[in-house]
Amino acid sequence: MPLSKRRSRLHESVRDAVATITAESAAEHVRQLTSLGPRDAHRPAAVDATLAHLTDRLESFGYKTVEERYGVGRHQTNVLATLPGQRTDLPLLEIGAHWDTVPGSPGADDNASGIAGLLEIARCLQAAGPFPRGIRFCCFAEEESGLLGSFAHVERLDKGSVDGLISLEMIGFRTTAPESQQTPLRVPLLFSPPRVGDFITAVADLRSTSYADAFTQGAAQCAPGLQVFSVRRIGGLLKDASRSDHLPYWRSRRKGLLVTDTANLRNQHYHRESDTIETLDFEFLADVARAAAGAAAILAR
Repeated sequence: MPLSKRRSRLHESVRDAVATITAESAAEHVRQLTSLGPRDAHRPAAVDATLAHLTDRLESFGYKTVEERYGVGRHQTNVLATLPGQRTDLPLLEIGAHWDTVPGSPGADDNASGIAGLLEIARCLQAAGPFPRGIRFCCFAEEESGLLGSFAHVERLDKGSVDGLISLEMIGFRTTAPESQQTPLRVPLLFSPPRVGDFITAVADLRSTSYADAFTQGAAQCAPGLQVFSVRRIGGLLKDASRSDHLPYWRSRRKGLLVTDTANLRNQHYHRESDTIETLDFEFLADVARAAAGAAAILAR
């Protein structure tokens, strides 16, 4: 029976572990990353410090990390960590976020927020696992330069080794201002996002609807106050839904879910110097991370 047709109840131990994701713990990751300033190829010291921070945090949670180098530059480095599954015959679930920024921006929302969510999910699922399916956490480089890190990663995957990706792309900005949510189009009964930017969007293409369903269920069980706008099936038809690290998965006929606060369609600080920690809503960020952690636990079963 498809996931969308049944209720996948998480074990209490998983829900308890996910509940340890807090606004304070998420904020601390963002604070440490944004303190390094912009994280791009022109700032090698910040790149080195970022990679060291990601490695140190993941290893402190009990993971063994791997640096996936795909170019000669230090900024061309993905950081990977895997929670092994109980069944080696099942393809991995991946959770990804990019650590780089555009030049000149400290990148609190884009994308220290996504990395913070990934780190918190990695921490709580380490305590809740293992699960039948293994989970790999991917900190991607050069998303801002054409998704180079995630494309390089997907090109190296063996056929059948990875089922798909949950991509955390800007998950920390929420506003209750009237008419604060923009959208590239509205199609009644098909695509009509709310007009207030106080929700998280989960975008799936036709192949990935089970991931969108899992995110909705994860939110219901682990972050019941979170408003979710789910775009199922038609995500691949939306140009603005193809701007992050899930795209290589869609193109390689794998599953991919984009989890986003919709970037410039809501956040006026997008790609600017003003994308600072003070602009973020950490209760919102924590709720999104809890929902994604719940989704991962559902999919990993």
